[in-house]
Amino acid sequence: MDVIRVDTVDSTQTLAKALAADGAPHGLVVRAERQTAGRGRLGRAWESEPGDGLLFSVILRPGCVLRDAPLLTLGAAAGLALALGVQVKWPNDLVVGEPGSAPRKLGGLIGEADVGPDQRVAHVVLGVGLNVLQRRFPGHLPQATSLWRERPAPARATLDREQVFADAVAAILQWHAHPARLDLWRTCSHTLFENVRLDTGRGTVAGVATGLGDDGALLVDGQPIYVGEIV
Repeated sequence: MDVIRVDTVDSTQTLAKALAADGAPHGLVVRAERQTAGRGRLGRAWESEPGDGLLFSVILRPGCVLRDAPLLTLGAAAGLALALGVQVKWPNDLVVGEPGSAPRKLGGLIGEADVGPDQRVAHVVLGVGLNVLQRRFPGHLPQATSLWRERPAPARATLDREQVFADAVAAILQWHAHPARLDLWRTCSHTLFENVRLDTGRGTVAGVATGLGDDGALLVDGQPIYVGEIV
């Protein structure tokens, strides 16, 4: 595994994107202990104390057309869910929870694509934030959790952050372009067949999540939703 480790960075995404633009290879990982401007989906900040969680970005060079770029993130999220024994919430959150209940969030992914002159994806930088060893969270994050909190006491003693990191990167590289990635996502989903309410940025859509389209859209009562957040 080819990893660039830094103690503090504004964002692993920013550094990895600069390296990718300079020709860094497929599979290169940028990992930090602390981010001063870490980014989640929809421009949110991602909070994590040094030594507790994992903050990293992976450079991918899939060579796919732009419309398939969102599927890379769905595949990576599904692979992570399988490797960690957790679930996915549409589109790219890692969660745990029982059917019919609000899921508890372990982490998330953000993918940013760069298009080459041939209109194919030159590279994708996939950012990951994952809660591993955190014991507690701020009050404004009531649904946040960690692998440590979700595991029974005997398993907590053997929870190794470095092993989680290695397993996570391996899962991303295996599943981001795997032919069965959407089937795996469906299998690991906490979202499908649940009542959902989505903020699409243009309004609210509510209904039953009846499926995941082959283009990555969430089907809500059969209607495809491409951009949004379950609230």
